[in-house]
Amino acid sequence: MYNNLFDAHPPFQIDGNFGATSGITEMLLQSHLRDEEGNYYQDLLPALPGALTDGSISGIKGKGGFEFSIRWAGGKLAECKVKSLLGNTLLVRYQGKVVKMETEVGREYVVEI
Repeated sequence: MYNNLFDAHPPFQIDGNFGATSGITEMLLQSHLRDEEGNYYQDLLPALPGALTDGSISGIKGKGGFEFSIRWAGGKLAECKVKSLLGNTLLVRYQGKVVKMETEVGREYVVEI
């Protein structure tokens, strides 16, 4: 891995480049677990590295049809906005707390945890 996060294996390896991006994204948002009704949990900052105490990411997608904009400061969640793309039930989880919301297609929500 080079400093620019490109894969260092010759010839150019696109799967290595995408793998690094995917791994970083998984540290900020995970959405592979479901509740008993089949709704996906959207886990915020589940593995935030100590080197990233402040930052933000936007436009990342969670399973179930959600688009996230997340900001953190001092290693803690500062703001979370979620756009519902499909109108599914939203389950956001952060540090053991869960917020459940019914959503409408195209509407943006601010999650207070």
